[in-house]
Amino acid sequence: MSYSFSDGSRFFLGKTLGAVKNITDATNASPVVLTVDNNFSPGDEVLVTSGWDDLTDTVYVPSEVTFNSLTLGGVIPIDTTDVNFFPPGSGMGTVQKVESWVEIGQTLGINSSGGDPKFVNIDPLARRNAIQVPVGFNAHSLTIDIGYDPTLQGYQELVAAARALQRRAFKFVLTGGQTGYGFGYVAVNEMPKLQKGQPNQVSATISLLGKFVGYQQ
Repeated sequence: MSYSFSDGSRFFLGKTLGAVKNITDATNASPVVLTVDNNFSPGDEVLVTSGWDDLTDTVYVPSEVTFNSLTLGGVIPIDTTDVNFFPPGSGMGTVQKVESWVEIGQTLGINSSGGDPKFVNIDPLARRNAIQVPVGFNAHSLTIDIGYDPTLQGYQELVAAARALQRRAFKFVLTGGQTGYGFGYVAVNEMPKLQKGQPNQVSATISLLGKFVGYQQ
């Protein structure tokens, strides 16, 4: 059992991606193993796109790297054994290394919204009580409050990504050794919020395209 705290946490935005490598096979296993045109190293952070909806558009840190494969293990391995959600032969796609990150300084807080289960209400005539059936998850986004300083490189990178409607990788590093990753569209409200007695701040939002993935270092 362990607890982690946000004090001392750091937030980063992906800046550059490496060459695109093709996924030529993806196993139905736990953890999943991707066959790739490989030039990766242990500890690399990689963006995966895949025909599998529950695998794609997320950043992973492979637990094992060989000459032509990446294993997506970890504390909670990526389990693709359910062929209903991971149809055999449909997991191909691409892998790119996140080559560089820029830190988003003066982060005052990060709030998450969405990502919760999405249900459909079923109310059969023969039942007195309706039921709810889970059918997936609601859209997930992060809102980052930042102390306003337009000279900060991280803020400038966020604004550039937002103005170009770009998708970027992100990660945060907690003081307890946990690291979390995601990937999505960036949006920034460039008008600072002004409140007496509080630091001027702006808000940036990242709308996740895939799942959030966490690791323990």
